Amino acid sequence: MQANVSYVSSTITMLKSVDLSDKIRKSGRDDIVFVHIPKTGGTNIDYLMKAISADSGQVFNHRFSVKRQESVSPNLFKVGGMGGYPSQEALQTIKVKNPPRFISGHMPTGLIEEGALKGRYISLVREPVERAVSSINFDYQRGYISKEDVETYAGSTMIDNLQTRLIAGKNHMDGECSEDTYREATRRIEQDFLFVAPTEAADSVTALVGSLYGEKKVASARLQVTGDKLYDEKKPPEELTSILTERNQFDTRLYHHVVTEWGSFKDRYVREMQDSFEKEGTYTNRFF
Repeated sequence: MQANVSYVSSTITMLKSVDLSDKIRKSGRDDIVFVHIPKTGGTNIDYLMKAISADSGQVFNHRFSVKRQESVSPNLFKVGGMGGYPSQEALQTIKVKNPPRFISGHMPTGLIEEGALKGRYISLVREPVERAVSSINFDYQRGYISKEDVETYAGSTMIDNLQTRLIAGKNHMDGECSEDTYREATRRIEQDFLFVAPTEAADSVTALVGSLYGEKKVASARLQVTGDKLYDEKKPPEELTSILTERNQFDTRLYHHVVTEWGSFKDRYVREMQDSFEKEGTYTNRFF
């Protein structure tokens, strides 16, 4: 396995503060489960919640990590895979904690129902070819795949329509991804999610999550930036693009659905503030 040459960007961005409607702000009093789809820009949210929970003690934060396997990428979902979905024993350790609880992981929906938690899911969704190529770059950089294996990896090793399956839930991680799977994913977004946003809105979502827990000033940097890429995520080879497009047709539909739904959600419940930043030291920044 080659060395991990990923890095944290040297650029720190101060995010615009957001003003939330009372309806959304109340969600911070209940449990939130972040369905963290790999390579969609959600790592900053995890770091933010670590900082908030450690500093304030007002929210219990827990990350269900993917169990490491020799020579298998933690990003890789195969058919039937559950990622970091917890066992019943692990879930019991969370249930005894008082809400609000912020729980995250590379895992499908289902945890709120199984744990009888009071709350909603959130997630980020990325244009599917870009997301898959980013995952391939990540796995190549860490030596999980070689360049010669990429087309086989993309065409049969990686599960198809991962984002649709994860949002539809744990019962949809095996078998065919069908129209029923897509309908279940969109039903869940409407009924069980506080919101789902496109990756392009990751900064707004990070600021929103901070605001739910009283954090008004949030800064971010790009984390786990891949330093040894095989492909440009926005311009992969035509053959690879063709394979990924064919295998992720439901994810493409889901992505466009999410873009529309997020626009409506933001218009109704979220207002970005045009901050006028004061001199350094007049407020506390969360650099995470």
